[in-house]
Amino acid sequence: MIKIIMSKFPKENSFYIYKDIEKNLDKKEKTFLIVPEQYTLESDMDFIDSIKYKSVMDAKVLSFSSLISYISQRLSLKKNENLNQVSKAILLTSVLDEIDNKLKLFSNKSFDIDFVNNLSDFFSNIKEYYFDDEFFGKINKNENLDPMTKLKFEEIKLIYDSYIKKLENSYIDKEDELEIIKDNIKYCDFFKNVNFYFDKFDFLSDLKIDFIKELIKIGAKVTISICLDWKYYENNMAGDMDIFDQAIRFVESLKNIDRIKIINLEKENDLLDIKHLYENFEKYNPQIYQEKTKNINIVESISSTNEIENISLIIEKLIREGHRYSEISLVLANSDEYENLVKRIFARSEIPIFVDKTKKLSDNHILKTWLSMIRLVVFNFRKTDLEAFIRSNVIDFGENAYERILDFQNYIENRKIKGAMIFDDKYFVLDEKFYENDEKLKKEKEDELKNVNSIRKILIDLLYDLYKIRNEKIKANDLVKEIYKSFDKKIIKSGFNHYQENIRENRLEIFEENKQVWDKFLTNLEQIATILNDSPTKLKKIYKLIENSCKAISIGIIPPAIDQVLIGDFSRDRINDRKIKIFVGMTDIYFPGNNNSEMLISENEKTALENDGIDLKIYKEKKDDKILLNLLRMFTSSQKIIFSYSLINKENDPMNRATSISDIINIFPNISYKKIAQSKFDFIKYSTDLLDLKAYQILWNIKNKEDTKKSEKEFVTSYLKFKKDNIENYNYSKNSSYDLFIKGFTYSNDKNLLSSEISKKLYDKNKFSVSEIETYAKCPYKHFINYGLRAKENKNLDVDNLEIGNIVHYNMENISKKLIDMDLKEVDDEKIENLVKESFKKAIENSLDLERANDNKNKFILSNIYESTQKSSKKIINQIKEGNFKIDSVEEKYGKGGKYPEVYVDDKNYLEGRIDRIDKCNNLLRIIDYKTGSKEIKIYNLLNGLDLQLFVYMLAAKEKKSENLFPVASFYFPLKDEVKKLEKNYDKDEIKKIYDDKTKMNGLIIKIDEEILNLLDKNFDGKKSDIFKITRSKDNIFSLEEEKIVEKFIKKLISSYISEIKNGNIKLNPLRINQNSYECINCPYKSICKFDYTRDQDKFHDINKNISINDIKKEQSDE
Repeated sequence: MIKIIMSKFPKENSFYIYKDIEKNLDKKEKTFLIVPEQYTLESDMDFIDSIKYKSVMDAKVLSFSSLISYISQRLSLKKNENLNQVSKAILLTSVLDEIDNKLKLFSNKSFDIDFVNNLSDFFSNIKEYYFDDEFFGKINKNENLDPMTKLKFEEIKLIYDSYIKKLENSYIDKEDELEIIKDNIKYCDFFKNVNFYFDKFDFLSDLKIDFIKELIKIGAKVTISICLDWKYYENNMAGDMDIFDQAIRFVESLKNIDRIKIINLEKENDLLDIKHLYENFEKYNPQIYQEKTKNINIVESISSTNEIENISLIIEKLIREGHRYSEISLVLANSDEYENLVKRIFARSEIPIFVDKTKKLSDNHILKTWLSMIRLVVFNFRKTDLEAFIRSNVIDFGENAYERILDFQNYIENRKIKGAMIFDDKYFVLDEKFYENDEKLKKEKEDELKNVNSIRKILIDLLYDLYKIRNEKIKANDLVKEIYKSFDKKIIKSGFNHYQENIRENRLEIFEENKQVWDKFLTNLEQIATILNDSPTKLKKIYKLIENSCKAISIGIIPPAIDQVLIGDFSRDRINDRKIKIFVGMTDIYFPGNNNSEMLISENEKTALENDGIDLKIYKEKKDDKILLNLLRMFTSSQKIIFSYSLINKENDPMNRATSISDIINIFPNISYKKIAQSKFDFIKYSTDLLDLKAYQILWNIKNKEDTKKSEKEFVTSYLKFKKDNIENYNYSKNSSYDLFIKGFTYSNDKNLLSSEISKKLYDKNKFSVSEIETYAKCPYKHFINYGLRAKENKNLDVDNLEIGNIVHYNMENISKKLIDMDLKEVDDEKIENLVKESFKKAIENSLDLERANDNKNKFILSNIYESTQKSSKKIINQIKEGNFKIDSVEEKYGKGGKYPEVYVDDKNYLEGRIDRIDKCNNLLRIIDYKTGSKEIKIYNLLNGLDLQLFVYMLAAKEKKSENLFPVASFYFPLKDEVKKLEKNYDKDEIKKIYDDKTKMNGLIIKIDEEILNLLDKNFDGKKSDIFKITRSKDNIFSLEEEKIVEKFIKKLISSYISEIKNGNIKLNPLRINQNSYECINCPYKSICKFDYTRDQDKFHDINKNISINDIKKEQSDE
């Protein structure tokens, strides 16, 4: 006879069994308690806690797997290699890969671990429910079924047959082992009169029921618990609750093997509303509960984020009322949507949590690092894999590891080193010739390369042997040995040990988790080697098998014994122990959930098969029903229930409350139903963070002169006084101190003045360059980063704009020097081309090391620059020919020791620099500044402290009093070709005219007399020139008086900038031209200053486009 313990309360069933076992122990009777695998540890602990004995010898808590092992050992049965869940996944993956070309529907599925796991479960069910060839034959011959369904079962059968063939004479899976044990139970005399209890099973397969039948035959006493409402069992013909159908079938299947005796456990619940809920939930004809609920609540929120914020408020309210965190659990209807939100928001609210979920071995940080090491070889040193490996802190790279790793990463990325290049020494040597003239830079590069090669050597030692065979097809067990050899090295083991030591104190749970990783990883390698053995394969397949097997392995996580909110889902049994349950995400999208995608056989296919009389047995169960049944069980152990849902998820998809919630509202028309708005003080008063936020909002409204209620002002005044008066005792939140609150409200991105000591160290000088002053005029903080801290951007393999500019300038300097002594009438196009070719080669040698100069992309860019330089060189000669000025000097220094003197802006401070080219006509000078970008002079830029170069160059030349020189023009000369969109067809002459207009010089002219313009351009007609541009208003042409006015103004302006620099003014004050053009757009330092365009509008200083020389003249006359 089978004794059945029946109750709708799972805990009552278990407790009854524990006490019954206690009686058996009193009588010295042996007992086995069999539970599902995942409940063995928990049941063992609960069992000991529930009985009077502290330790027992005559009672064992086992799973079916451990019971099979126990019997096998007692009977000394010989068997093949055991196939556990992981090795089964490896074997199935291998099978799918081998027969992939025979599959259509399930092709390319071999490395889809979810599919492999579903297939594994289905194959277990084939054996446990005796699905035979006749079952598959019925489906294949059925004309009513959809062709896709028939194809699906045809391919499942093909995969299954291949799997069985692999098992033959080599392996045995747990189902075959149970079949063997079942057939040998008759020899187990030691089980006669032994008590067997089966607890926490929703259902047992045909094979397991037959196993129990054999136990009964030899005289074992069997008791089985079933979670079922006795009232429903007595009157199940009414069919009022589908979710109990499977339990009914379970009872009926037990009746088929022996007589049954049902022990009904009834338990009264004083909480009438919760009792009414679990008695009427999911009934077709529920009874209505008219009273207002005291222990059941529904909360509606706007969004998923808002939902979790509201739940954190509810929890804080519960804690203030005297509850403990350990009494509360959150049941997530969708972990992907809510888990990270819970972690982030609860951490902010300082609510301690434990996330109860099965963690895969593949999610472990150490294992991820080891997998990335194999991927480096398999996927040829991908950037993501390299970063995951060397930045993991799991590998022991030795002293100063961080600095060396950073140098290595920058070098690899900047030099675009990929794949096998990492093993080639030629990419990791210094171009000695390039750096021979700069010892300081050479030493810096040598140190950097030393760091790079130290990391590279470690990678080569670890991976080179494996890399050599990455594409070879060799024996699988030999490949596994090579992988093991790579991991069996000191650097891997010491790295693991150091990592463990670093986290031992502060992250004990991770420390304990990591202790399992090495053994599990090695076991995986052994299983792959054993299963594939001598099969020829490639490293990529072995890696995929390792990855899949790691995804199939779970790591046990034991919750710390501290006061924490438990976070789980509807499959986690541990949640039942909590008195207060908050069900999160109860919407039509997430609950009960769309589970068809996870199933090999869809609900529609199951229905079609059942309609045609094909018995699916276990597949009669609907996944939705299982979730609803779990929910019902959770009700039975609850003292307070909160259902929560939101109207919008993270993807902004609209959601409705779940059908089950609507059903509950129908059962409880007067249920406590709240739509929480965080602006309501009744709710925010439980969160110090939200109180701070509310106070901030009110203060900002007051600051921005927005309408503010009197009550809000009174709240802020009282709240701040309370915070200030309780500054030492107010510890509810890390953000609650008065000082921190005030700092937060008054926070500004402004940069304080540097101390005088720091300013002196950084700017203890009187010499400045024009570009330095212009940078300060554009943004003082940018100047500080560039010229104070001297921050450097990482150089990569690509030639950048600065280097292009240097190459072009060097090239034009050389050409211009040679043109000085040449008769330009004799210089033809061929001679120019030869000059450019020779000069351009030297310019590249001086600007780029060999590797960068030989890079194909750089060669292409430089070839375009070369073509452009040839045109520019011809343009220079033509412009010189068309005027009276001849080249006098090139790349001339102005400043101490230079041909031209420094430019003093006050008594102490002066400017120094170099002038690209100076042309001369008698004692008149024309200054040329080469520009590789497009640059046009605007007078208001000059008067705003920008575009100072041309004017300062003229000041420098004028300062050379001994030669009585008069600079009359200072021009930008464009060296860069531009792409121009043509709206219509143009002939060759028109295109030439467009090009000539684009390459005209533009700048400043000092009109000392009427002949100046004709000296600059012999063909000037009084209106326009083919050589230089004249602005429409002619404001770029100064009289001598205007030049003096501007000189005085500019010197004073520069002097004031230098004074600000020396005083340590580094304020965040970027220049803004207009709403679409401001200094921060292309600034390389914006990640440092954290300038926020929306928040920091008041920090801009807008360019003054209205300033004029007349305004300055008036100001100077008033002084």
